[in-house]
Amino acid sequence: MPFKRASNPVVPTTFKRPKVKLNTDALSPSPSPQERVGQALAIAAAALQEASDALLGKTSRGRSIAGPFRACESQSFLTCLDLVNEFLLVKARAGRGDRYLRQLRVSLGNFRQGRARTQIDLVKPTDLEKWINAQEWAPKTQRNYLCDVRTMFNFAVRRGYLDRNPAAGVELPVLDGRNSIQIHAPEQVRQVLETARRVDLDVCRHLAIRYLAGVRTAEAHRMRETDLKMDHDLLEVSAAKSKTRARRLVTIQPNLRAWLELGGELRPLGANTVRNVIKLSKVEWPHNVARHSFVSYHLAQFGNAAKTAMEAGHTEQILFRNYRALVTPAVAAEYWNILPK
Repeated sequence: MPFKRASNPVVPTTFKRPKVKLNTDALSPSPSPQERVGQALAIAAAALQEASDALLGKTSRGRSIAGPFRACESQSFLTCLDLVNEFLLVKARAGRGDRYLRQLRVSLGNFRQGRARTQIDLVKPTDLEKWINAQEWAPKTQRNYLCDVRTMFNFAVRRGYLDRNPAAGVELPVLDGRNSIQIHAPEQVRQVLETARRVDLDVCRHLAIRYLAGVRTAEAHRMRETDLKMDHDLLEVSAAKSKTRARRLVTIQPNLRAWLELGGELRPLGANTVRNVIKLSKVEWPHNVARHSFVSYHLAQFGNAAKTAMEAGHTEQILFRNYRALVTPAVAAEYWNILPK
């Protein structure tokens, strides 16, 4: 039965396609007849040059008849579009998070514009530098996009499609070092949680563990009631639900317990469901603000960087570089005293 080919391998399809047994050669597209002829001519020309040098007594400079064959075999007929699609498909099958896949689709989609049919072995570091410098992006965005492309080309090297990573020769933009961490003041946190309490207790429960236990957004969507160990004042983030694939335990502080005791259930929630409640609170929501708030106020309140890093699920170096905003002990004490009215 004929079927329509999917335009993006990461997006699920509803049709049924016949089962095909793939071998390793099926991972990359077969070269066209013209490309095969060109490859054969290149090998023949190189071999003839070797023979001519031998007859005339010229040095081959270390070349051999096998050399041209190996050089030609090492070339990849994979295009940038092919590599992007295969890379995304492998990441999706490996169970990478939706947010990470969306990020890759944006950065790699921008990279392939204008070079979708370019063979990956023809991409040079100077091409990547021109691509990055032609965009009116902030240094952090440039750095993130370039890192995604570098990761993709490392994937191509590991698969044997390339001998080198062209992105490895491009210098990452230097960040200006300014602290861009944004957190919510205690009264803003209270306003968000009280709004959620009135509208949807499940969303309130979801936001409470993000604010007061530092649970990442994607992790919070995976949490269930069984992850709450109320008898031991602990919240468990299992390895399967953690972004870092490492299990961690977070202390349930008294104010978090008070919000949890209001009721509700930790269950899968749509992103729009949570977003709509936040909009109703009329509190501006910068990226990762709940987690940034937890880390900043936790460190100021308890003064233990190792404990804060352990409960947040990252290293102390990352804590100080990416998550911490400076707050006073007095404001931190107010944060950890946010209780339902």
